[in-house]
Parts: sequence; structure tokens; C-alpha cells
Amino acid sequence: MTFTIPDDMYRYLDFLEKSRFILTKEEALSTALAFYKKLAMHDWLPFAYRMGGGRVMLMDLGMILDFLHLLTNQEILDAARTSALKRKATSPFFRDVDFSRPETWSLVLSEMEMMGWGKFTRFGNKIQVESCGLPSLYLRGYFEGMFGQKFSVHHSDKIPDASIFAGGRKRRKTR
Repeated sequence: MTFTIPDDMYRYLDFLEKSRFILTKEEALSTALAFYKKLAMHDWLPFAYRMGGGRVMLMDLGMILDFLHLLTNQEILDAARTSALKRKATSPFFRDVDFSRPETWSLVLSEMEMMGWGKFTRFGNKIQVESCGLPSLYLRGYFEGMFGQKFSVHHSDKIPDASIFAGGRKRRKTR
């Protein structure tokens, strides 16, 4: 397939390639199309971005942290768990997926990466989190709500800005 792109876009891709931010122009365009598909950008309208049936709103991380600062630790955990449960219930990507099995967690973790939450790597029932701007308490609650397990958090001494979330016991249902 051959198609024409504007000169300014070609110069931008050329700059990215020469700066080694991308390997090739083709790779960058292929990656961009993958994001377009994953983020359901065909459903983006002026002033309203949608992903998987839900509306996406881009916010500065500082604004989110200001909001979280006003909540107690328990409120942060509860909010994160509730957000996860709602996301699980409304996302067509997560329909009929058994998230109690760690091998299915990559669906959630890849979505979180696509949305800019940080880098997530699963090792068995452990998740290594790097470069995440959200507090580990919020992530713990989100993982617990999404995966139905209790998680413990261990901060890395060797890797700056990295934490390990270890899953374990099933969460007890609360009213």
C-alpha cells in the first residue's frame, strides 16, 4: 500500500528516524496505527475521546495528585477498587475474562501502559511497576479491584521509581 503524507509529517518522521527515536518511518506508522486501533480513535470526536466504550479525559498528573491528596488512605483504596470494578464491568476488552488467573493480567497491564500510567511487567503473580506517577496505594487498590486478590507492595532499592506488587490471597467480599 502506498499513500501520501504531508511534507511536515514526513520531515517529522525523518527527524525521529535520524534522532533514533524510531527505527524506521514504516515502524512508526505501523505503531501509530496500532495505537489508533487500540485507543478506538475512529470514535474520537472534537472534545470527546472514547476508548472501549468509555470516555477518556486527558488531565495533568498534578491535578490528579491534588485530588488524591484530599482523600484518606482508605478512601484512595476504595476509589481505586471501585474504578477497577467499573472498568472491568464496562470494558468490552475485559468481557468474559477470568482475571483471577495471573496469565490474563496482561490485558489490563497493556491498557494501563497505553494510557500512560507507566511500565508494567508481570512475573507470575507479581507485577513490577516503573515510572508510574500514581501513588502505590491507588495502584494496589486498582489491582485488588481488577484481579480480586490482596496485593502487598515492595519498593525497590535497586531500581529508582519501581515497585513490586505481589498478589496472593483472594479478597473477601465486602458489603
